[in-house]
Order: sequence, then structure tokens, then C-alpha cells
Amino acid sequence: MDKRYRDKGLVVIGDECQGSTVEDIEEVAKDNRVGFTITKGTTRSPSMQGIPHVIVFAPSGEAVFAGHPGDDKFERAVKKALKDVGEIAKEGDEPEVEEGKPVIDERSWTNAEGKTIRAAVLRVEGDKVVFKMNGKEIPYPLEKLSEDDQKAIKEATAKKSEDE
Repeated sequence: MDKRYRDKGLVVIGDECQGSTVEDIEEVAKDNRVGFTITKGTTRSPSMQGIPHVIVFAPSGEAVFAGHPGDDKFERAVKKALKDVGEIAKEGDEPEVEEGKPVIDERSWTNAEGKTIRAAVLRVEGDKVVFKMNGKEIPYPLEKLSEDDQKAIKEATAKKSEDE
């Protein structure tokens, strides 16, 4: 997205706030083919709910999104900001937005050992839940989640099946 729209005024800056070394940051950036600037040594904003966290500013300078870059609203915010200033003119110029709504929007999930992740639930496939995390689909054994989270997922998928 950075490469696609940087010449139209979009600026993407990564903000490292966990005290990683420059070498660690460079390795992660290389592994993930990050082409935008990553700052080092900032402090975490009190309003930041998780990592990674991004804030999208429209070319006008207005903050139009703050949250996880895997959130479906992230690309929509960028698309709207660019459209509002006339930078997206044709259908083919628009960023791709995945079709379909998650069964459960992004939230925290806890496994049986008490470890947490932040992800959306896309679907259940057999004995696995398919999470959307950091823009990727990640299958995870349903039985390894806490009982409350298993129940929430089963109820949501049952409700979605009834609605369809």
C-alpha cells in the first residue's frame, strides 16, 4: 500500500516502541518486505490497544484510522482518504478489500495456558478456528482455546449458519 500510494500523498511510518535493537528491526523489516520508514525509540501512546498499531493520516493531515493494520477498516480508511482528495479515480486504482465479514470481529483470545492473541475469527473448519491476524489466515486448534472463547466461537458460527 505504501508503494502504491506514496506518490499520491500517503505516508506510512512504522513506530517501534518495544526497545528492539536496530538489527532486530532491520531483520523484521527484511523478512516482511517492509519498504516504509520505521522509527525507533518512541513511547507507546496510552490509547494504543495492541501491537502492531497504526494511525492513518489522510493527505489533508487528518487522522482517519487508528488500530491494528489487519483490521478490515484499515484499507477502507486509506481508500476513503485518497478518494476524498480525488486520488482514486478508477475502480482499478482502488486497494483490494477482502470480501466477506469475519464471524467475530478482531478481539483478544486466550488459550488454555492463559496466553492471548488479538485476531478476528473468519470461520471454523472442522476442529480448527481460522483467525485473521496481521492480514494472514491462521488455523488454530479450537480445543486449545479457553472454554469461554470456544463457547463464543461456537455460538457465533452457529448464529451465522442460521442467518445464511
